[in-house]
Parts: sequence; structure tokens; C-alpha cells
Amino acid sequence: MLRRLLLHDSLPVRFAARLGLGLSLFYVSWIVAYALLPEAVLRGKSGAAVLAGTEAAPSLLFEFIRIAAINLAIAGLFIVLPNRLLQIDGYPLGYLPPLLWFVHYGLLLGTNSFSVPMPEPLAPSWTVLARSGLYEIGAYCLIAASTHSIAVARSPRLFSFASEPVRPRPPFLAGVHKAGLGWALAVLLVSNLWEAYRIVS
Repeated sequence: MLRRLLLHDSLPVRFAARLGLGLSLFYVSWIVAYALLPEAVLRGKSGAAVLAGTEAAPSLLFEFIRIAAINLAIAGLFIVLPNRLLQIDGYPLGYLPPLLWFVHYGLLLGTNSFSVPMPEPLAPSWTVLARSGLYEIGAYCLIAASTHSIAVARSPRLFSFASEPVRPRPPFLAGVHKAGLGWALAVLLVSNLWEAYRIVS
């Protein structure tokens, strides 16, 4: 059932299935991290954290540009490119990273491991909706769902070295749901702007 929803022909159905699965993983990891893990245990231990640094930029514009550049690079390198390269048992390879990021974000919230930390770890609550993180990862999910049919090769399983080309080779642009991708980029950039505002204010 879940497979059918994740690979559905309809973009809204694919996106909703991915988002629902991701949010479930997010809340579980958040609860576990808040209850069991020490504060700041993950601070500075991800590539994005290293790129972002520990100090805010001197202005809202520069902070926004920095955050947006990091997020757009992540979307291209870890979602669109993997989706183009390979399908695994029918699933685009770029489907996996956003699910891992949902888990990672829950761990960051529960342990207050952000580069620019909060006063204390955030207890699981609806106040997370005022933060930009879920919207950014939701945008990543929509990017993945909007580029799900562009793979040029397929493999039967994740750790298999056997793959075969997809015939006929799908044109890149023809396989992209352009409206979905446009909405995803808009949500991502607005979320980046909100994050930049919270950091510099």
C-alpha cells in the first residue's frame, strides 16, 4: 500500500505519502532525542553545519544568500542528481535523503544541536511549526516527488552492483513535474528567508 502511494502517478499523492512517512519518522526521533540523548551531542557534526558556521552573517541578505545556496546545493546534489542516476526497485534514489533529514532534524531539535543553538532543547510540541526546518525538508520531499521519473538506470536493490539502463532513456526536462518543482523551490526559499531572519534578529 505504501509503495503504491510513494510511486503513484499523481504528484500530490506521492508528495503526501512521502511527507506523512517523513513526519512520522521526525516525531519519533524528536521524542527519543529529547528523552534520552545529551544536549548538543550532534552540534557541528554534519556537513551542512560546517558550511553554515557558528556565527550569523552581518546582514539578513547575506545570511539568506548563504542559507539558500547551501539548501539549493543540497537539493541538487542529494535529491535531483541521485534521482537522475538510479532507481532502486522502482524507488528513485533521491527519495532516501529527505527521510534521513527528517530523522536528523528531530535529533537536532531534541538535543539542541544547532550551530546557532536555542536557549534549551525543544520539547516535542506544535511550536516546531514556527520554525523553518520542517518546511525546508517538506520542500525537499516535493523536489524528490517532482523528479521521480527521470532515472537513466535501475537496480534491483540498494546495495546491488547490478544495474541496467532505462530504455528509452528518459529526457531530463520531460520527466520533471515543473509546477511541482517550482512550488518546492518557492517554499524552500521562503523558508530559508524565515530562517535567516530568525538567526540575525
